Formats: sequence, C-alpha cells, structure tokens
Amino acid sequence: MINKSYPESIEESGGYLRIALKKIAQYNLPYNPISYLLWYEYATGRNENLIKDLEVFLNAKEVITIEVVTRLFKKHMADSQILMAEKKTKDFKKILLEMTKHLSESCNEIGSQGSLLDTFAQELVTSESLEDISVIANRIVLETKAVVESSKNLKTQLDSTVSEIDTLSKELEGIKQVAKTDMLTGLLNRRGFDGALYPVMEDIKTTHEALSVIMLDIDHFKRVNDTYGHLIGDNVLKMIGKLIKDSIKGKDIAARFGGEEFILTLPQTPLKGAYALAEQIRLNLQKMNLKIKDTGESIGQITISLGVALYKEGESIEAVIQRADNALYHAKNTGRNKTVTEAMLG
Repeated sequence: MINKSYPESIEESGGYLRIALKKIAQYNLPYNPISYLLWYEYATGRNENLIKDLEVFLNAKEVITIEVVTRLFKKHMADSQILMAEKKTKDFKKILLEMTKHLSESCNEIGSQGSLLDTFAQELVTSESLEDISVIANRIVLETKAVVESSKNLKTQLDSTVSEIDTLSKELEGIKQVAKTDMLTGLLNRRGFDGALYPVMEDIKTTHEALSVIMLDIDHFKRVNDTYGHLIGDNVLKMIGKLIKDSIKGKDIAARFGGEEFILTLPQTPLKGAYALAEQIRLNLQKMNLKIKDTGESIGQITISLGVALYKEGESIEAVIQRADNALYHAKNTGRNKTVTEAMLG
C-alpha cells in the first residue's frame, strides 16, 4: 500500500535520504528523528513554508542548531498533525453520514416491501380459487427475495463503512499520539501535558485531594552539548526521560516542558511525598556513570536541580507551576544538584 504522505519510490526516497544526511552532517546536528524528518521533508520540496523558513538561514549562512530545527519541526510538521487530525475527524463525519443515508434508504425500501407483503397477506384471506392463491404466493416469494437482497446490499454497504471507520480510527489515534508526545524522550510534550492534566484538575475540584508539582532542570546542560555534541546531549535527555518514566506510577503525569526542563504532576501526593520522589530521582541519576558508547570515555557526572510546590485549592495550575519553578531556580542559584520545596523558601 502506498503511503499518501510519502508516495515516492525506493529510488526517490534514497535520494532524499542522502540529501537529509548530508544536511545533518553539514550543520553537525544529532541524527535523531526530528533532524531526519525535517531535512527529508525539505529534500522532497513539498513543504513550501518549511523551505522558505529554512532558506532564510541558508541564504544568511547562519548556523542551524538543533534548537532551530526543533522549532521549525514543531511549526511546520508537528502542528500539521493536528490539522491532519481535524481532516480525519471530517472524514469520520462524512462516512457516518453516508452510513446513515444507506440505512435510511434500505429501511425505506424494506419498509415499502413489508407493506406490500401485508397487502398480499390480506389478499390471501379473501382469495378462494387455487389459481389466485398461486399467483399471490409467487408474488410473495418474489418480494421476499427482494427483501433478502436489500438486506444483503445493506450488509455489504455497512461492512465497507465499518472497515473505513476502523482504518480512520487507527490513523486518528496514531496522529493524536504523535501530536502529544515528545519524540526524543517518549514523555508527553507541552500539548500532551495540558491535555492529560485537564481531567486531573477536574477531579480535584470534587475530591479535594492533594496535588504536587515537580519542576526539574538539567544542570550545566549547555556545557554537555558544547563539549560532547548534541548527539550525546540527546542521549542524556533520553536517559533522564527514562529515569523519570520509571519513577512515576498510577495517575502521575510526566512531560518534557521544553529544552532540558521537565515537569511532573503527582495527584494524591502531599509536598513531603513529592520531595521524597524528587530526591529519589536526583540521587539515582547522581549514581550513574555515563560513558560515550564508542570510546568508553566518561562524560562526568550529570546532575539535576528540582523545585516542588503543592497545589492550593481554587488556584490556577499555572500558579502552582510558577511556585515550583521559583523553587527550582532557588535550587540552581544556591549550588545546583538539590531539591528545594516552596516551604523551604520561607
């Protein structure tokens, strides 16, 4: 089956691949899905707006960093997934309308045939000659066959429609998943975080349970990128994403908030419990000895700073995130590699 988004042949896609890899190497970018997809899309020449934005950098001979690539990817490709989701939703509506039409037409047809059969039944009651009864019987048989045929047609139409709906459902689910996931770490992105948090905040309005927020930032992450390159930096982000994912459970939500910053929301968790989890994550990372796979060279200790705050009933989620962020920056400004709660700020 041909992919409608990328319909090129093996030979064409090989050519685009070579262009993409050349651009990634030229700008010393990490070989991750975001870099590859962006330059592959550029190579195909299909995305005019992306090409325009990229050529601003190319013509000015400016350095294209992974931050630039990520921003352009989000603008021209990730957000397009949302538009595609809207299109798929419209396709759904169209198919359901078609199905309703088929049902209506078939029911009307079967209904008229049912009325005709009622007429034949009444005629049978008043008919006395064998010849008349035989004629009516033949007509009943013919109409019954017509009813059966209508039912078969309806089933065929419905089977086809159900198959289309099933395919669209899977496509839509895939699009929604991509649109809310950070491609590098596998955690939620900002959009996915907002969507996952909404029902949690609605529940808290009725349950009045505790909710804690942890903000986490990698210490001296720019130094890692500058010293070892973006590929190693990406591996550090992936490793911390996995560490966070392995540390949460139940209704906890974790997301990459942007750059080297992460956020965790912990329903049914008081400030003390959130502090304990934050310290667990920090200390587990501190114990790790990270090495470059190809050379075995150690990249030194990677540490994180964390800020923790407790949601106050009736406030906005932005307010508690801001307090957690304030605690995080206090941790960074007073030595890094520590967890600070809002209660410690006085």
